[in-house]
Amino acid sequence: MVLVTDGMSSPFFYIIFSLMLSSVALSVAFYIAYANFGRQRHALTWAVAFLFGTLQFGTTLNAQSFPSESAYLLAENACAIMLITLSLRGHCQRTNCAFLPRNIWPYAGVVFLVAGLFTVIFPHAGLLQAVTPAYASITLALSSWIILAARDHTRASEWAAAISIALFGITQAVAAWLSVMQGAVHDETQLNAFLHFMFLTLPTGYITTSMLIILMMASDISEEMKEIAVRDQLTGLFNRRGFIELSEKAYATARRTNTPLSVIMTDIDRFKFINDKFGHAAGDVALQHFARLVSEDRRRNDVVARVGGEEFAILLPGVKPRDATALAEELCQKIGASPMALTSAGVSMTSSFGVATISKKDTSLDDMIRRADRALYRSKHAGRNQVDLESSQIVRAPDGSLRPAHST
Repeated sequence: MVLVTDGMSSPFFYIIFSLMLSSVALSVAFYIAYANFGRQRHALTWAVAFLFGTLQFGTTLNAQSFPSESAYLLAENACAIMLITLSLRGHCQRTNCAFLPRNIWPYAGVVFLVAGLFTVIFPHAGLLQAVTPAYASITLALSSWIILAARDHTRASEWAAAISIALFGITQAVAAWLSVMQGAVHDETQLNAFLHFMFLTLPTGYITTSMLIILMMASDISEEMKEIAVRDQLTGLFNRRGFIELSEKAYATARRTNTPLSVIMTDIDRFKFINDKFGHAAGDVALQHFARLVSEDRRRNDVVARVGGEEFAILLPGVKPRDATALAEELCQKIGASPMALTSAGVSMTSSFGVATISKKDTSLDDMIRRADRALYRSKHAGRNQVDLESSQIVRAPDGSLRPAHST
């Protein structure tokens, strides 16, 4: 937006000066976030964006220092376009947006050429002053949409930022319309209407949206910390804490709705031998290999976790013992048929499984897991590379023999 002051005698001078200082503070804040919280690209992009905001407001305050009015207008528009474009780019980077093209600079270049057209070739004060507010209104609308479309469940901070950005975009669209209404040589009445509207809405929109974006980034960091707390960093699966948190919810739901719930406990056979023969780095590869095999093709509500050194758990909401045992047997065969790529010939791996399902006698989730652990223990002592169903799930067949419930 093209703003002109009459020096320190103008009340607008102090507003623009405050916006310039605010831009400096915001640029520093985003750079600190970049440097100290994972070096996220969007944080650095926003830091640079607000640096251009500083330059824009500084240019406005020093308009008389330029050799000509055209030079000032081009410089001021260039800084504003950089600020607007980088702000949009930051939102794209944060959400890995595939909606916009990777390179949006050609579009920014076209906007600058339009500004140059109305500055040098076909001077038109109203259209020139409308260029950056119109561009801002479009990019702000896109930014709001990108935030809301980024995930299935939008967080409160994202809603706040998206709504604020959308409202700011509306004020910029109104500013563009007021600019056009000024005509080619600035109608005095329309110019005053534009200036008063801009200085009523610009500071509030600029600062509010910036602070809510910072709040949104803080929410991102909080979510990342929560994710780190419940994820195993080596395999990417849930850790014991994450498994217990999700499993307790599933257990409570199964109890409340009287629906099946099964759990499979499994671990890698002779894992210590792999570590001793090939080294601990190979052991890490084995854990990652195993994690990939047991987690691929799982349903969305299944919970797969690494709950110990080489021990893993799979929680299966809505699954009866027969189907859980069949899945364990399928995984047992799959792992035995999928050697690790540690040598040219590959290194074979086997695993043992214990299966249990929710029982009326269970007083907590721990009871079910404990029974699956006992089944896993029996599987290991029976020779490994096999599946054992927890003993309470064994029933007496018509011929008098004892068989797993899933086979009857």
